[in-house]
Amino acid sequence: MLFLTPMPFLFCKSMATPVSFLIGFPADAPAVYELYWSPSQILARAHPNLIRTQAFLMSHWHSVNKSARISTSHPVTYADRLRIRQPGDVGFALGPHVDGGSCERWEENGYGRGGVYNEIFRGNWEAYDPWESSCRLPVVSDLYNGAGGCSMFRMFQGWLSMSDTGAGEGTLMVNPLLGKATAYFLLRPFFRPRRNHADMGSAFLDAINWNLESETTSVLQGAVPSNCQELNDALHPHLGLESTMIHVPQVRPGDYVAWHCDCELGLFQSQSLTIRY
Repeated sequence: MLFLTPMPFLFCKSMATPVSFLIGFPADAPAVYELYWSPSQILARAHPNLIRTQAFLMSHWHSVNKSARISTSHPVTYADRLRIRQPGDVGFALGPHVDGGSCERWEENGYGRGGVYNEIFRGNWEAYDPWESSCRLPVVSDLYNGAGGCSMFRMFQGWLSMSDTGAGEGTLMVNPLLGKATAYFLLRPFFRPRRNHADMGSAFLDAINWNLESETTSVLQGAVPSNCQELNDALHPHLGLESTMIHVPQVRPGDYVAWHCDCELGLFQSQSLTIRY
């Protein structure tokens, strides 16, 4: 699920001109800067409109365990960085992926600790509830200590825009089919095609061309320890990423975009000649 909320413009434009002492990556053409505690960032995180927006987002979650130690009305924010995407950037464009670990989603000591995806693995994927929170509390989502990994349960991730950005301009893309897309990429390792695409053509995706694996392997398509879950047409053909990944609406300075922690997201691969913050 995706939310877009207009907010007052809080960041000063001077912040959009990084100075030489800031650490950024990639090293050859920095796009993400290790800037966490600037006055503008602190003011934005503490702004009443942002706090109210986060509390509204959190209200979509619920818990079957009424004694679970979790609150959906008291936002807690961690410090995040500044990203400036330069015109024509393709080198640091993020393809479709899901944050919050990768292999951990199949592992007993990862998401299995809370049974987050039990209904999917039991074959009852229609009963899977992506908004159940108590099962996510014991989860270990960073078993392999990957760079940029996060060990806390993040109900949402978010982006506060500093510029006008629209479709086709390097903005965020998401797959809104939250439960269905999650069920697909989690069950994908258990199926294999009977015949390849070259032999089957347009019939390659037909159900009759796919069988359960006769012998389970350790292959988890798009999942590598210490990395996020990556998605692509070759490994996840039924996702139809070209048509299911959609642009977020037009955003203006101060707009806040947030997405569910299991949401498939990516950045548009090409970009117009305007800097985006």
